[in-house]
Amino acid sequence: MKNELKQTLEELGIHDLLEIQKKAIPLIEEGKDVFVKSPTGSGKTFAYLIPAIDRIDQNESMTKVLIIVPTRELALQVAENAKKLSVRTGNHIVTLIGGMDISKQMNALRHRPQILIGTPGRIVDLLHQKCIDLSALSLLIFDEADQIISTGQSEETEEIRNYLSHVQTVCLSATENELTDKLFPGNCEYVNIGAQSSINTSIETYYVETQDRNKELMQLLKTLPITTAIVFTNYKNDANDLANMCKQSHILASAFSSFFEERKRIQILRSFKEGRIRVLIATDAAARGLDITDVSHIIHYDIPVNTETWIHRSGRTAHQGNEGMTLTIFDVNEPVNEVGKYIMDHSTLYLEKPEPADLSKPFRKAQPKKTDTMELLIRAGRKDKIRPGDLIGALCTIYTFDEIGALEIQDTYSTVAILKNDPSSLPASISVKGRKRKVELKRH
Repeated sequence: MKNELKQTLEELGIHDLLEIQKKAIPLIEEGKDVFVKSPTGSGKTFAYLIPAIDRIDQNESMTKVLIIVPTRELALQVAENAKKLSVRTGNHIVTLIGGMDISKQMNALRHRPQILIGTPGRIVDLLHQKCIDLSALSLLIFDEADQIISTGQSEETEEIRNYLSHVQTVCLSATENELTDKLFPGNCEYVNIGAQSSINTSIETYYVETQDRNKELMQLLKTLPITTAIVFTNYKNDANDLANMCKQSHILASAFSSFFEERKRIQILRSFKEGRIRVLIATDAAARGLDITDVSHIIHYDIPVNTETWIHRSGRTAHQGNEGMTLTIFDVNEPVNEVGKYIMDHSTLYLEKPEPADLSKPFRKAQPKKTDTMELLIRAGRKDKIRPGDLIGALCTIYTFDEIGALEIQDTYSTVAILKNDPSSLPASISVKGRKRKVELKRH
């Protein structure tokens, strides 16, 4: 592993690899096709991002890694993690998803990104338009493969797989079936990390019985020691109604369903991850593929359609070694079906222990260890015909080459990570291609 990547992992607080990472990373580094069966929250994203980033030669400006995911939200999350890992190696990463301006994505592809992350439909669309050059690709990754297929994207996925049949392929999935098997040759390496046949032992499982589910939900939200919680409902109409009910009680809540357009869902998700929304009320379809850490409580407002969904929902708490609680609400006026009986058999009747949290205020999540970096914004971009080498050359008059990290060029500006946190060293401007360009500290 490159020293720059090792240092970044240390700064992110990743000192020991998780089980899935220990098993999958060596196989990927050996160039083998790998099928990883693993539940949500097991650390699978870094299991493929670490070897993917480690294999990229910074002197090459060709696309080496293609990551396919089922949803736009997951694509943005994976890209965010990839950029964190690339702060010292400076990898050029581009996200290709629907719902966003395709012309901007085409423009970004002209600058030869090293890593592409996207959804099947948009990837195939751009391939048909001959906008993506995958001639140097060395690694193809399908994340949440079962969800890609179950959401009706199998045709596009098979087209990508057939087009890149010669490329090393890694597939990650919570389940395995005939359709996921079609993505792979028979000689791939198989890694199985605790298939989700039971609840994680780090999760406390409870159920409550009530004659009024709305009243019970509000009582739980007011008495549980919640940092952030996801309330699952089977119907998107209920998600909106419950979110409005929470807001009337001054709870920072939002629905998360297909009622919202893509940009709005991304905004809601970001607010939830940052603690500005404390309670997310979601349908299973909308929450599919999301990988959110630091969720302390999962509440099942509706009994899920099967036990696998209950296990999968519950697995969204207690990520990566943390503890969590999942709680199912039963209406005493409704008959208990087989799924309900299974949940009761695997849960404890909840006896209220008031430990109220104030959900009317944002939750300040624990921040990861700060890396000793700052991000510069330079007022020069693609429209000025700026190339990475132009910026690096200009910055080397102020910083050493090793202090210059990840760089992104947009249409009218560029951002550069500087691997030292010394704003006093920041000039008001720098000379790029013979012109003075304004420089400022990027505010987050």
